Amino acid sequence: MHEYEEVMNRLIIENEKSKESCNGVMVDLRRERDQALDDLQSVETAFSDLHKRYEKCKSVVDAYRKNEETLKSCMLDYQEKLVKNDEKYKSFKQMAEQKINLANAEIDKVKKSSDSEIKVLQIAIRKLEMKAEGLQKSIEQKTLENTELTAICDELLSKAK
Repeated sequence: MHEYEEVMNRLIIENEKSKESCNGVMVDLRRERDQALDDLQSVETAFSDLHKRYEKCKSVVDAYRKNEETLKSCMLDYQEKLVKNDEKYKSFKQMAEQKINLANAEIDKVKKSSDSEIKVLQIAIRKLEMKAEGLQKSIEQKTLENTELTAICDELLSKAK
């Protein structure tokens, strides 16, 4: 019986040791469970934050894409307008150059005609000056002849008296 008691005591001690070790294992498992739950909560929070950031980035990327498309269409419109304005500028420039060339040709024509008119008028002035000189000489000669005739008439009158 004594052996029986010893065996029972051993079994009780082993049972208590096993309970203590089970309690220790249980405490460790609870600690691990709590740690795992905390880690799970942290992972879920991090995932939630990551998902929010992802959604925010996704909306920002969509906005950038829309802006890019808008900017590309505006750029194409402005490029078309630039090409059209370049063509208009070139046509206006060509038209202005043609008008300038016509005006320069007209100016040259007027200068040549005025130069020839000036030469004609200078020749006419020279002719008139020569005619005036000739008439002046003729007047002087007539005056001289009149003076001589008057002197002859006076002499004849004085002799006739």
